[in-house]
Amino acid sequence: MKRWSEVLKKENLVILLLAGILLLIIAMPVKEKEGEETETQNEKKESVPVESDVLVWQEQLQVQLQNLLMEAEGVGKTHVFITFENSGEILVEKDGEETIFEKDAKGNQTPWIAQEKYPKVSGVLVIAQGGDSPVVVQNIQEAVQALFQLEAHKIKVMKMK
Repeated sequence: MKRWSEVLKKENLVILLLAGILLLIIAMPVKEKEGEETETQNEKKESVPVESDVLVWQEQLQVQLQNLLMEAEGVGKTHVFITFENSGEILVEKDGEETIFEKDAKGNQTPWIAQEKYPKVSGVLVIAQGGDSPVVVQNIQEAVQALFQLEAHKIKVMKMK
């Protein structure tokens, strides 16, 4: 019993209590720094302009069309280039003359987006291994016309060397 009574003296309890508080204080800043790092990363993601999203979307559209055409019979390997009329449009919700804003948890205001329009395709160039066959060229033109509602003169299919 003497051992527990020696350990439980007031001086030892105060030292243990102070050591525990010190450990808590040391642990707190580490968690806050991690939170601050993720917040700055999120802020960087939010500050990316909308145009970069459109560019990524345009690139994905070209790759998807290229992959689809390569799957068609007789087309073979392809390269696709798509041109667009504009860079897209974002319509902001308005109440009369004033823009409606939404606030996030931090109090930042961003405009309320009512509608987002992607750019309209204005022309397509397809270079294909099977581009020398009139049947393959017609199939490619018809596929592109159906996908993008383009007129035939806005689609060019060429033979790959």
